[in-house]
Amino acid sequence: MLPVAERWHDPALLDHLARVRAPWGAPVARVVRAAAARFVPTRPGTVVELGAGGGQLLEWLPPALAAEMVLTEPSEPFVRALRARHPNARVLQANADALPVRDGELRAAVALCVFDTLRNLAAVRDELHRALRPGGAVLHVLDLATSPDGLFPELIAGGEVPLTNFARDSALLEVLTDEQRGALPEAGEFDEVLAVRWEPFHALLKLLAATGHPLLSRLGPYAELHKPGALDPDALALDFMRESADPVRLLALNRALVTLTLTAKQTGRDWPVRAVSARAFVRAKLCAAFGPAHGFEVLFAGPVSAWDAGDEGFVLRHAGRTVRRAEVPREPFGTPVSEWDGEPLPPRAGALRETTVEVFAARRV
Repeated sequence: MLPVAERWHDPALLDHLARVRAPWGAPVARVVRAAAARFVPTRPGTVVELGAGGGQLLEWLPPALAAEMVLTEPSEPFVRALRARHPNARVLQANADALPVRDGELRAAVALCVFDTLRNLAAVRDELHRALRPGGAVLHVLDLATSPDGLFPELIAGGEVPLTNFARDSALLEVLTDEQRGALPEAGEFDEVLAVRWEPFHALLKLLAATGHPLLSRLGPYAELHKPGALDPDALALDFMRESADPVRLLALNRALVTLTLTAKQTGRDWPVRAVSARAFVRAKLCAAFGPAHGFEVLFAGPVSAWDAGDEGFVLRHAGRTVRRAEVPREPFGTPVSEWDGEPLPPRAGALRETTVEVFAARRV
């Protein structure tokens, strides 16, 4: 996997994301269209997309809105790819915190999977406040796993180390005893991260290194963290995504982290671990950034759900994970999109597949 600086400039990433999104394109497009109809104001004013990438959002938006949009993208390779894929679109190379528009020119700024990657959200927020007319809207949608690029630096700065969610690995839970399962930290099925305090974690890694314990070598991206200066947020975020994307490697890493946790518990060590939802983290961060103190009003923040007929049982894609269940849950995992577009959804029975899109909308006051 490419370093952070290169990852957001590699056109191969656009092809990969398109393949990942393809099976869920129709229900996600329905949510995006409903959100645009609900939150994007009518004219006058321009609509700009931030971080347009390969133009995926353009393909999901209502055609009339897509036809008038200005697409901005900071990466030169992505701009070239975007122009090749959408030759009729108006594309500008620009950063989200330095938009080439006049004060108050915009009626809306929209983005797909952008705000979760930003390190300086406040700068982008202030630029949008400048560029939007009063009543103008910010609309952000997140359909894939939340990027750890923003979360990991904050956790590490706060004295915590982000770990994969080993406490909800179903393959491991099946082979653990009741006592061992009881020793694991509490976590939700869709919590992406377990955060452990740095001091006890570092101390145990140093002990493993000093004694030559074989467990250290099985800890993957955490195996070198006992060394001075080894805790780098960008590198750890990349390693975290790499491990999470490979089921075999993820199982091996989670097994080692379970062993590490049980060892800490059995030896009476202080081992404070808490579950973290990356989506909830981004949601709270956006609500704070676009609050009244900064000249905005939050209109909506949360998951919106759409579902259609499936082949067998129940398949859910939520918070970057795809899970299968034998029965369809009675309640959806987000606000039903039918509440926004007025079109019926299939009954929650039989074979269904459901997906959620994290939607954030705010208005400039």
